[in-house]
Order: sequence, then structure tokens, then C-alpha cells
Amino acid sequence: MSNRGCPQLATEIQLEILEFLAEDARHEVAERQYDDAWRCYARLLLPAILVNREWALRGTDLLWREPFTPALAKIRSDRRQIYADKVQSIGLYLYRADHTGCAAAFANLKFPRLKRLEINSCPAWLKLDLRPYLSLNVTSFTMVECRHLPRSVLDLIAFCCPKLRDVHVDYDRDDQRNEHFLKFLQKCRQVRELTLGCENDLSLPVDVLDNLVARKQLEVFDAPRKFVSHHSIATVLQQNPRIRPFRNIRNLFLSIESKALTPLLSAAELLKELQLTLTDSDHDVFGPIGCLPCLETVDLCFSAPKRLAIQELQAISGLTRLKDLSIYRPTRGPYQEEGTLLVAEAWTDDVFRSWICSYPELRKLQFGVSPLASHWISETRLIAESCPKLTELIMDGIHDIGAWKVSSQPLFPQLRALELGQIKPWPFCMSAEETEEHATGIALMIHQHAPRLRELHVGRDDLGTAIEQAYDELKTDFAVTDVVMHDC
Repeated sequence: MSNRGCPQLATEIQLEILEFLAEDARHEVAERQYDDAWRCYARLLLPAILVNREWALRGTDLLWREPFTPALAKIRSDRRQIYADKVQSIGLYLYRADHTGCAAAFANLKFPRLKRLEINSCPAWLKLDLRPYLSLNVTSFTMVECRHLPRSVLDLIAFCCPKLRDVHVDYDRDDQRNEHFLKFLQKCRQVRELTLGCENDLSLPVDVLDNLVARKQLEVFDAPRKFVSHHSIATVLQQNPRIRPFRNIRNLFLSIESKALTPLLSAAELLKELQLTLTDSDHDVFGPIGCLPCLETVDLCFSAPKRLAIQELQAISGLTRLKDLSIYRPTRGPYQEEGTLLVAEAWTDDVFRSWICSYPELRKLQFGVSPLASHWISETRLIAESCPKLTELIMDGIHDIGAWKVSSQPLFPQLRALELGQIKPWPFCMSAEETEEHATGIALMIHQHAPRLRELHVGRDDLGTAIEQAYDELKTDFAVTDVVMHDC
């Protein structure tokens, strides 16, 4: 459309078209990285930008809303501010050579529409001035791997950006004794999503925990390497008996003492996603979790040995909205000894069925528990019958999947990923040819009962390797057959 006497589309329609093109372009560049992604994004928006001046103005607004940072730095200095006025999101990834000069190029700019700022890996030799980026409009702030920056920078951020809603910062040992982090929390009262990064496992001080659990607007708290003890939460509640901890929390990720779970979750009735690393197994954790009716995701990692009774699992049977349930021990590296022992006490098929059938909406089940007996027999079949929407199944232990043969229909019609600790080997010694034939039969049975399966892992022994190889060959053969039949 040109400007020569032709009617113009309404502004709302233009914006809708441009947003549609932009969204389509984002999907197109999702697998690309950095400058390649942005160049592709610009190329896809170019036809709309070239329609006329009005479209060019709105199209460039979209293009420069979240630019590739070095592209902005390469613009002539006398025109750079024009494009900086359009920027709403910017990232300084200072571990990349093409980003290190950007801070100096932007020193005299202003970003009046900036809403999101991310700073990653600032080197010790770089003098970084944050003032050009900070304003009342900034609502999302990320600063990680910037340990050499003085913690007083948090005071500047809290003063300039009081409307912060999404914050991701490192929290290390120095912050435990530093008042700047606590002042930052006290001034940023509108934060809804808070992520505390850092590789160190640290306990949260009482004053910091007091501020966090009392927040009425906090919806996401992501601190999987931060530890909450029973003493700290008990002290907070003793000092402030009226506090309802995490009353509006939706997503919670923590490392925690088992005894601390009951008081910490006593008011978290709106919780939807819970991910906990439990440092001990001394107290019941399933009872407090079972009282949270809105839960859709439960992820429990037990760092200490535990014998898991079916009565404990039945305490969470009322969580009928669950879509993702994970109960497991810490993963171990290829050269590490066997990790924490998580063992299931003996239970009958009927008892196990009565528990697992409580989750008809389950999409993912990670059951990193070894059976007290020598191997699992019918549990996978019972899971399949009770959870028809399951797309991912991960189970530890040795599995006898011969029980699958009793079903004439596919057990796992929606399953995409299957990982079993080990397939029960044949009780007699087999030659290499017999092992290969046996593995092919198992692979074929898995394919018949999980026709949409894409990923299969069944242990590290010779039989498991043979099954995986046989399944890959079967999958290739079936894919070729489907192509030939489609062509015909």
C-alpha cells in the first residue's frame, strides 16, 4: 500500500498485522542465536517496514523493541539515541567479546521506554555505569556473575526502579552479612518474581526470610540452592505470629529441612508449582503437601536415605490437578558412587493402583524409587492404565515388563519419553546373538505399546544398550515405511 490517495488501514489493524508478523518471526528464529537470530528477525519484518512511512515507523518500533545489543552500538553515534528511544528490553552479555564495548557506546544515551534490563558476567576490569538504563519504567532486572560490583549498586537500583516486579540476582555468602540486599528487598515492595542465583548452598538469614514470607505480592520465589531451616522459620513466626507465610505464592523452589515444611507452607493455599530439595528424611513431608489443593507440579528430591511407605504417598492422593510428579534422589555422575538410597516399602498391586489412579491428568511421572523387592513387576502397566495422558515416564529400579503382553491395546498412547533404570535380564546366560534377538523382541513390544515414543533409555548394562540400538533401528524402519506408504 502506498501513500498516493489510497485509503489507510486503521492503526489498530496495522498494529495487529505487525504483531502477528513479529510473533511469526519470533517462532522462526527460536532456534537461532544472538546476531543471527536478530538479522533473521529483521529480514522477516522488512516487507512490512517497506510498505510506507507509517508502516516503517511502527515496524521499526517493533524491530528495535528488543534489539541485538551490538547492533545498536554499531549505529552512528549521532543517530543512536533515535533507536535507543524505541528499546524496551536490552541485555549486556559481557562474557561475549562483541558486547564488551557496548557499555561505553551507551554511556551518553537514555532509554526512556526500557522495561527489562539484563547484565551477565561483568568482568572485573570493566567500569559499568548503570545510570543510563535505570528509570521508573524498568520492571524486570537481572544481574548475575557480577561479583566485583559493589553491593551498594542494589541501593541505586532500588532508588531508580521502585516498580520492579521481576528480579534475578546472585545471593552469595557476603550477602548474608551485608545490609544492602535486605534494604533492596525492603524498598522494592512490588516484586512478584524473585530468583536468587549462585552455586553455593546457603541458609537464608532470619531477617531476609522474614521479609520474604511476609510479602503479599510475591508469586514466584526461585532459590533452589538456598536453605530454610526449621529454626529460622520458627523464629520468624515467633516474632510475628500474625504472618501467613507465602500467602499468595504460586511457584516455590527451595532447599529445606523436612521439619520446616509444615510451618512454611501453612498458608500457601494458592501454590501451583513446588520444587524442594529435602536435606533430611526425619519428618513427614507428604502430609503438608497434600493440603495444597491447587498444586499442579510437585518435585521432591531427597538428599538423605528414605524408605517410602504407600501411606505417605496416599497423603497426596487428593491432588487431582497434578500434571507433573517427581520423587527422586540426587543424580550422580558417571564416576560417582551410588547416591542416596530411596526405597519403596512393599505394597500390593491394588494398593498401588488405588494411589496412582488419583492422577488422571498426569503428564510426567518421575519415580526415582527402587523397589524393596528385587524388581518392579506390574507397576508400569498400572501407571499406564491410570494415567492415559502420560507423555514422560522415568522410573528407577529393575523392571519386568512382561506384564505388558496382557494388553492388546497400546498402554502408553501419548508417551514421548521413557526411561527405566534397568530391564530385567533373561535368567540364563545368552550368547551375543541371543541377546540381540531378545533385545529386538523387547524393543518391538515397547514400540507396540508406546507408538509415539521418541526417547528411550533403559539402563547402562549390555541388554539396555542392545534394546536402545534395536529400538532406534525399528524407529528408522517404521519411519521409512510411513514415508513410502504416504508416497503411494
